[in-house]
Amino acid sequence: MDKNTSTSILLVLFFFLSILAQAQEGESLFKSKCATCHKTSNKRSIGPGLANVHEKYTKEWFKNFVNSSQTLIKSGDADAVKIFEEYNKVIMPDQALSDAELNALFDYIKSVSPAKSEVAATETVEDKITPFEPTKEEILIGQNLFSGKKRFKNGGPSCISCHDLRYDDIIAGGGLSVNLTDVYDRLKKEGLEGMITGLPFPQMKISYQNNQITEEETTQLIAFLKEVSEQRYYQLGLTSYKNVLLICGIIGAILLMGIFPLFWYKRKKESVNKRIYERQIKSHN
Repeated sequence: MDKNTSTSILLVLFFFLSILAQAQEGESLFKSKCATCHKTSNKRSIGPGLANVHEKYTKEWFKNFVNSSQTLIKSGDADAVKIFEEYNKVIMPDQALSDAELNALFDYIKSVSPAKSEVAATETVEDKITPFEPTKEEILIGQNLFSGKKRFKNGGPSCISCHDLRYDDIIAGGGLSVNLTDVYDRLKKEGLEGMITGLPFPQMKISYQNNQITEEETTQLIAFLKEVSEQRYYQLGLTSYKNVLLICGIIGAILLMGIFPLFWYKRKKESVNKRIYERQIKSHN
């Protein structure tokens, strides 16, 4: 084997190894960054299915949307706005990926996308969705897990630390993240499972990556969120601290204004000096 042939073989081998490495990187990126909300098929999840995304959008558009979807939406891009509206205005977290990583991700989705004939054959088949009918026990346990009354098995913080919702049986929650009152209506069971187990948001990842919520706890939380979503129109919304504090403050002020006059009524009506003076006069007489 001459030198030129050896060089050619090495170049071809290097080329195929580079392609393999890029494909592996793309797969790894998809599983860690995208799989929570998206599938490589046409099946909808929290976000749209990404099958044949290369035929729907340019690579440049794909990169811009992945790195900052909200920037693209606010710019008025018609495709970005349409996706945002269609998927209940769920905000996709920005992904700080390099150009090389975005290329690897785009090429991976392209490589695993089904052929057009397969897409056409599956588009007419509707997925059978089993109705989610949780038990009262699951709802109650989910409520206790959410509020912190019951601790998570692996020690993660309670959901109420960051989230609030409209439900009169628990106190108002934190305002660090989105209100979850209607989240079940927007994401359904599959979407919520993806959110809870996939940890797509940075704060969730920090809080739970070493304190993973179990599968059973996930089901119980979703059961409670379904109950909250269904009952939200019947709640009085009196669990907000600001309303409670305002009412207590008014009641307290009224009570104090009623009590202080009682003490004031028994005050001394004459000076001490006058009483001393009268004693002195009486003793001289």
